[in-house]
Amino acid sequence: MKRSLVIFCLLVLQDSCVDVFEYETPEGNSILVVDGRITNTPGPYTIKLTRTQKLNELSTPLKVSAKSVSIIDNTGLSETLTETSDGVYQTNPLGIRGEIGKSYKVKIEMRDGKIYESIPEIISPAGVVDSVYYEFQTVQTEEGTSKYQFRIFMDSKGEQNTDNFYLWKVTGTYRVMTSPELHIILGAKPAEPPPPPKKDPRPCSGHIYDSRFDKLIAVKPCECCECWADLVDSKPHISESSFVVNNQYKRVDVGVIPVEFWPFWDKTMVKVEQMSLTKSAYNFWKIIRDQKDGASSLFQPPIGQATSNIFLTNGKATVYGYFQASAVSKKIIFLNANSIPIGAGIIPEPPSLPPRYIPTGGVIYEEFITDPFVIRESCLGAFAHSTTQKPTDWK
Repeated sequence: MKRSLVIFCLLVLQDSCVDVFEYETPEGNSILVVDGRITNTPGPYTIKLTRTQKLNELSTPLKVSAKSVSIIDNTGLSETLTETSDGVYQTNPLGIRGEIGKSYKVKIEMRDGKIYESIPEIISPAGVVDSVYYEFQTVQTEEGTSKYQFRIFMDSKGEQNTDNFYLWKVTGTYRVMTSPELHIILGAKPAEPPPPPKKDPRPCSGHIYDSRFDKLIAVKPCECCECWADLVDSKPHISESSFVVNNQYKRVDVGVIPVEFWPFWDKTMVKVEQMSLTKSAYNFWKIIRDQKDGASSLFQPPIGQATSNIFLTNGKATVYGYFQASAVSKKIIFLNANSIPIGAGIIPEPPSLPPRYIPTGGVIYEEFITDPFVIRESCLGAFAHSTTQKPTDWK
């Protein structure tokens, strides 16, 4: 049978797509991808549905809307998730919550009558993250310049008399401020000479432009000026026997926080999480990790397909992705400019947003940022993996 490479996206335990993985699938087939989790920490929990796409057709997966998506525990308690955007489903923040010792599955009813379910996963204890610490590092680039970063380490404990399968994740969250009320449109192509800049405040800025007086008027609070953005590590870090001595994990390397302008404009919250895994979930993430490691090696043999725990109940079909149930232990530290041992002078200037051309009424206008320190755009649009919701642990 003729086969072709396809592309799909996994959360990698984030609430946004951060990477793609390649597998072979029968020519012409589009395969459902299910990605989500439930934990014993407060929700909401997110489940994403997509379909695979050929690498030569699309750079992002096709989002899928279902008739219903539900999370169900072993006692029969369930919650039907709300579709917050195409293919993205969330629980109520005060709704179902994972409990250690209980098992959970996802049930997906598609509009064509197909029903998918996951094999129930039991939540095991997560052990304890004892400490999080860092080393400041200088890295030489291929161009001969220096870049700086904080490498993050952790020490933790596992659980007695268990398999101690864990997934470790570090998330760097930083605050940003933008000025979407100052958004402008510069010039027009190919008009010569170009017209003067046109003030064009973003609707979420809470401002309107009064052309009679050439004045910006505030009409409501800004909804997109302050955001919290995540630095995303797309590589899964999982427990290995080489890390553990007497049920203690010491000096586990869980990721890097780069020294860049915006993460150190205010501060970065570094959250390290230790998540319990079933053996099936551990094997899934191990294959994903090995695939990512192998992608950087010319001599790495092809990696086998990660086995999903999701199946079609009323027929036969291949499914990608995983629905995971985990307990979580976490610890948080903060980094700021004072954390840099050689001084804040090494923090680079902010990158300016590049010009982009958009068709408007038949004319191609140029949007341009004139001052890199003033971002004339919604913070949600200017920063990937960002939200206007202040993190619960932010101090």
